[in-house]
Amino acid sequence: MQPRCNEKTIVFADETFGEKGDELILLAMKESAKKFGNAKYANTYISGILFGFLRIDKSFLIQSITEHFKEDEVNKEVAELGYEEGHKLENKSFEKLPNTDNELVQKLHLMDGTTACGFGFLAGGCNMITSYPMSPSTGVLNFMASMSKEFDIALEQSEDEIASLHMVLGGWYGGARAMTTTSGGGFALMGEALSLSGMSETPAVIYLAQRPGPATGLPTRSEQGDLNMGIYSGHGPFPRAVLAPGSLQECIDYAYLAFELADRFAIPVVVLSDQYLADSVSMIEDVDFASYEQRRYSVKTEEGYQRYAETKNGISPRGIPAFGDGVICSVGDEHDERGQITEDYKMREQMVAKRARKKSELIKEAIVPEVIGEGDIAIIGWGSTKGSIAEVLDNLKNPRLAQVHFTWVYPLSKEQLQVLKKFSYLIVVENNAEGAFADQLKLHDLKIHKQILQSNGFNFFVDQLGPMIEESLKEIL
Repeated sequence: MQPRCNEKTIVFADETFGEKGDELILLAMKESAKKFGNAKYANTYISGILFGFLRIDKSFLIQSITEHFKEDEVNKEVAELGYEEGHKLENKSFEKLPNTDNELVQKLHLMDGTTACGFGFLAGGCNMITSYPMSPSTGVLNFMASMSKEFDIALEQSEDEIASLHMVLGGWYGGARAMTTTSGGGFALMGEALSLSGMSETPAVIYLAQRPGPATGLPTRSEQGDLNMGIYSGHGPFPRAVLAPGSLQECIDYAYLAFELADRFAIPVVVLSDQYLADSVSMIEDVDFASYEQRRYSVKTEEGYQRYAETKNGISPRGIPAFGDGVICSVGDEHDERGQITEDYKMREQMVAKRARKKSELIKEAIVPEVIGEGDIAIIGWGSTKGSIAEVLDNLKNPRLAQVHFTWVYPLSKEQLQVLKKFSYLIVVENNAEGAFADQLKLHDLKIHKQILQSNGFNFFVDQLGPMIEESLKEIL
């Protein structure tokens, strides 16, 4: 931590931590809390100190404590004491905070990425989730479990990740809107089921919360290291979509979109998150969930129904057993239009072409990246790097820089790529060691002038990313 401290840095620590310094404020946190009977009150005490030190209206703190600790009046007393102590502390180097907009505060909600994704999946109509716990994805499983008390959701903690995704396919086959949650090691086990989704044209939604690998790697840290796995897992070519939200609102929007795409195109859809995005807490304004329309794309079958019927766009009407008079045949082998297993080479070519047409139709839905700024140098990011890049560019105030944020990361469309062709220089920022997304752009004949990569288990901190971008500009200009 020391290298990142400067003249404006203020560190609060317990008096047992070390010697007092200009940037170190020592407090009797544990001892003060013990006076109330338990050291567990230390968190409440320091919260009061911070409110007092920053001169924030303590009524917000007391209100929050009352809501979360209804039967523990001591917490309020501890907060009051902390506030008084904090108010006595000198506040020389800390900049004055802006005035509080109480009306706006009432419209804001404190939320983390896990919860936002969970709300998005609910908005998409998820009514079945089956997962094997694996951090940092387990939070969504827990959230959906808590929501099963309010919504009709079938939930199963499966014996392993292999079973998880196969059960998801069984859910969709039977008419449910199903999903699973996992991280890199668990997703690696899902390759066969992912291919089964592609061959049988059965929808699936997979929430893949990334952490550093290989193997167990850093299980409690963050990295954007699973993009290639999301794009290429499974054997044989089949269409899929990979989405990577970067803010709370995008978590809701794209988790919802995942179910829409999976149902409409009968494909697997991977929603990429990571430990940083999943666990980061920030504010979001009121969300109008009534605006998220849940469409259904399955059909009532008639006699003579063909599950894999030839269509112009490659999307065959998807029937559900017992919903109509048709017979539903769904297989993992190559098949004819009805769903009967075949090794006829002409039928094989026909089905490969049909699935390819479906991918072409999917690409038409690709969402162009968000562009912020008018400069000719693009700082390109995807997923959870959105906030850090935005803050850095706001701090640098270089008119030549513009942020380009991708949330739809695969498959890429001509319209998405056209956005990048207006820039003179392209700099890609990624939380991984090999520049997976930059490689995707290179596959489309785009020249990447500079890559900024980080794979130490942490997200990009603003005070570190800024100098990295400035150094990159020196090298390319």
